[in-house]
Amino acid sequence: MSVKLNHYWAINPRRRDDYEKFIIKKFIPGINRLNMHTVAAWSVMVGAYSDFILETVSNDLDILEEALRNDEYRQLRSNLQNYIINYKTKVLISTGKKDAYSTDIKEDTIKFNQMWNVITENDQDREKYDRYVMEEFYPLLEDLGILVAGEWEVLIGDGPHLLCEGRVNDVQNFIGNLQGERFRKAKKKLKNYTAQYQSRILAFHIRKVKGYKSASYQIVRG
Repeated sequence: MSVKLNHYWAINPRRRDDYEKFIIKKFIPGINRLNMHTVAAWSVMVGAYSDFILETVSNDLDILEEALRNDEYRQLRSNLQNYIINYKTKVLISTGKKDAYSTDIKEDTIKFNQMWNVITENDQDREKYDRYVMEEFYPLLEDLGILVAGEWEVLIGDGPHLLCEGRVNDVQNFIGNLQGERFRKAKKKLKNYTAQYQSRILAFHIRKVKGYKSASYQIVRG
């Protein structure tokens, strides 16, 4: 089962040039050597939180735990503090509801992430939530051009504690779909089962570029 370690930060404006060199040449290669594969880094375009999110993924929790105990990771994380502010991390595990997650992301992709907590006073409440998102809400998102790449539970880190990861390639119609009646009604119904709803729109900050023999990373947006 896929496990994510996401890093959240803002750039220290006085160290921006040095930050870019460190992230591309030191931090990402180091993370990848520890089997925490760097998928991409994202810039938060709409929604309150950290400015940037570095998304890494491992095949299982044991691999991630081993990496976090490694001295190289601790040194990388310590060195990162020289270039950023407001640093935090989250560990997320797949709930298994959606299996469309892939580390290959098209270069025109933006993310639409939605977060919430499930209101559960009894087992029936959870069943109603599960049935609604799987039979109505997630199919509606995909009908509106928002691929549900996964549903993630925050294992370590602040809430909300469920994250619906959406990916969008038809950016031109995306905002109109969010403003449309179908999405507004679906989100209103979702709130019958959830609390602390939040959403963010993300664009690439750092993108993986596939080469002939290997992949590299480049900063797209600062």
